[in-house]
Amino acid sequence: MGRLLAELPSVSCLMMTHATADFTPERSAAATEKLKAAGVTPALRSREEFARFFHGLDLVEPGVEVVHKWHPELGEPVPGQDDGVIPGYGAVGRKP
Repeated sequence: MGRLLAELPSVSCLMMTHATADFTPERSAAATEKLKAAGVTPALRSREEFARFFHGLDLVEPGVEVVHKWHPELGEPVPGQDDGVIPGYGAVGRKP
């Protein structure tokens, strides 16, 4: 990540989302096995592991957060979605 960010000018932003098993470990393990069987090797990361991508950046509020809680007032409900946890984190960091 450092090599990527080194090439960007000051005030550039990094926006990322990443899947996690923090909330749904059993479902995540089953999904991981299906993906592996299809030849895909996912890397699920914890909140702390994901937050490391933003080291040295100024996090935009609300920081590292579960994706469905990252400024929910900006989106519209998607028909058919329940209020369950979406197993992923999101964040935006600004290069000083």
